[in-house]
Amino acid sequence: MPKPDASELQALGLYDADAPHAAATLELLTVLLGLGATVEELLVYRDQLPGLASVVTIRGGPALTVTQAVERSGLSEDKVRRLTRAAGFPEPGPDDRFFGPGFVELASGIAAAEHMFGDDAVLQLVRVMGSAMSRVADAIVSAFLINVEAAARAEDPVGLAVARANADAAALLPFVASTLETMLRQHLLAARRTILGDAIDTGYESQHLAVGFVDLVGSTALAPRLSTRELGAVLTEFENEAADAVTACGGRVVKLIGDEILYTAPDERAGCAIALQLAAAFAEHPRVPQTRAGLAGGDVLLRDGDVFGPVVNLAARAVKLAAPCELVATAAAVAAAGLDGEPVDVEQVKGFDVAVRLRRVRGGG
Repeated sequence: MPKPDASELQALGLYDADAPHAAATLELLTVLLGLGATVEELLVYRDQLPGLASVVTIRGGPALTVTQAVERSGLSEDKVRRLTRAAGFPEPGPDDRFFGPGFVELASGIAAAEHMFGDDAVLQLVRVMGSAMSRVADAIVSAFLINVEAAARAEDPVGLAVARANADAAALLPFVASTLETMLRQHLLAARRTILGDAIDTGYESQHLAVGFVDLVGSTALAPRLSTRELGAVLTEFENEAADAVTACGGRVVKLIGDEILYTAPDERAGCAIALQLAAAFAEHPRVPQTRAGLAGGDVLLRDGDVFGPVVNLAARAVKLAAPCELVATAAAVAAAGLDGEPVDVEQVKGFDVAVRLRRVRGGG
């Protein structure tokens, strides 16, 4: 189908030859059409045309409706919709052109995965991957907005520079995809293990691990005194230092929860070492507040990259009892780590019917 010329674009209300910056506007429309945008998309995105450049380049081909995705993938409509929801996307309407060619290819290859893992397990894996990719995507978009688009908009009345920057950034996607695959392969090697515990009977995997929480003390009071950029820098520095400490001791960062980090370690000695190392690192830090930590060890339920069970709950309770630069851990964990500490004066830990012996270990000098 031939691309519309200037007069046709003007008739559609997308371009006005007498308006300010008319030449730049026409060039922007020409660039978008050259990238593969349709006239329909130009009309839909008429108020945010620079961003359309990323849509058409990232998508990798014409957008498809649910019916078209069903026809091309060979899956039922119900299965396509279930995969869409599991991946973390709202269900499209019957006429919405939502699916890119890559998503259709993913859907068509799902049968092999279901043959190996089963339907329910595959849907759960898709949920986990969708959640992880949502976070990666948000981080990439945020980095682009802060480091690229802000500068591109400086002297760009119609967004032509922004559109070109979007297209250039999308051209890096093969590198990003290759990086993700390489990291996945490396993490699979690191995570490889044989079945442990009673997973065959229960359907869940459990391991003996140390579980720790480390959070920043007084970060809520800190927020009003800092600009958004400064607060972001503080949290980034904390997250980077914490992640380095965890991985250096053979542990794993399970999740970041605002100003708190949840991690696991292979044993109590490593778990305590991580908490005390971070207490020392931020004891007198010029920007990042002091930390406090809680830790417990025992059998932990592993599911979808997360950890669950009483050990996790106990560590979460323990961190609330810690003072700045302090680790509160179970007495058993402190002893296993070869440390000493003062008993915590608490009659009963909330949520636990039996008495739990906790000890305080001072860190940070």
